[in-house]
Amino acid sequence: MNIAIISYIYPYLENPRIGIFVHEQAKEFVKQGHNVRIITSNKNKEDKTEIIDNVTIYRLKCHKFFEGLIFNFKMLNKIIKLKSKVDIIHIHFVGLNTFFCWMGSKFLNIPLVATVHGIDVFSRNFFHNFLIRSYLLFPKKIIAVSNYTASLAKLNTNENKVKVIFNGVDIDKLRVTQKKSEFIKKLGLKNNSILLSVAPLNDRKGIDLIIKVLPQVIKEVPNLMYLIVGDGERESYFKSIVKSLHLQNHVRFLGFIVSKELANYYNLCDVFALMSRTIEEKGGIEGFGIVYIEASYLGKPVIGGKSGGTGDAIIDKVTGYRVDPNNLQDLTKKLVLLLKNKDLRTRMGGKGQKFVEKGLLWKHNVIKTLEIYKEVIK
Repeated sequence: MNIAIISYIYPYLENPRIGIFVHEQAKEFVKQGHNVRIITSNKNKEDKTEIIDNVTIYRLKCHKFFEGLIFNFKMLNKIIKLKSKVDIIHIHFVGLNTFFCWMGSKFLNIPLVATVHGIDVFSRNFFHNFLIRSYLLFPKKIIAVSNYTASLAKLNTNENKVKVIFNGVDIDKLRVTQKKSEFIKKLGLKNNSILLSVAPLNDRKGIDLIIKVLPQVIKEVPNLMYLIVGDGERESYFKSIVKSLHLQNHVRFLGFIVSKELANYYNLCDVFALMSRTIEEKGGIEGFGIVYIEASYLGKPVIGGKSGGTGDAIIDKVTGYRVDPNNLQDLTKKLVLLLKNKDLRTRMGGKGQKFVEKGLLWKHNVIKTLEIYKEVIK
């Protein structure tokens, strides 16, 4: 099958993690014998075509003024030029670009499918709700990355159009390349209990909440080291909290880490945690939470915020714990419980690994997505 995937959010040189799930899905389509063309933006650079992991990527130059609108017109033009090279159009994140994709699908007489990720269907006011309802008219089928995201979409469209297909784990990326003992030495760690977060440093991920409970956790686990992988606009704020709580010897900000190194960090930790939370005024929600299942795939227990779609990435009390982000006492309790109980960590980590291997790999996502494609192409 020839698939055109449209996503304004997609990895680029300066930010290779953003929208990485779109590329990982595309790569799996290719592995299963399909041809994939990605159409995305190239910010203020020239139009560019490249091939990565056998996926053809068209990066369209967009000036900073009217950037989104310019991208939509150029994207529509690119779709029309592809003609017989495309059997279906699949857009990630609905918005005004959905209308332009629909125009392209009508011109080529092929179906349009959309994947919604949460933030794009999270209603902020009456007018925004009207726009969401309009955008969801255009695709023949709507794929939601979690049951929570599906519930948001169903508020504004026929529920029969919506199908839940979870995101997946890229097992090629999650290959441990260094022994744990060697990696500990490389990082200059000693006999530490390791708590890990992997996320962009923004308010929605709740890293500040984890930092704030560390003084109480350290009373019970004095050898704790909290490793934070990622960068972002709130880094200086998070560092100021660390300084004010005198936690410099217990927290390390590691910055951005390339994907091929992430498995070594997951493998290193004892517990993985993020306090995903909803920030309504910014439309910020956790649509699913791929990092949780990445940690589970490597056999680690996880603690996540009880928010958005995390309930599909974490089986509460089985693969880890979901904690109300407003309940710092419970967060402290769950961190101490896991950090001090190796048997519990091993049991939850093992169940998490089986949970992911059974149905949360990208191959599972693509098989189910192809079923949707075949249904709408009939």
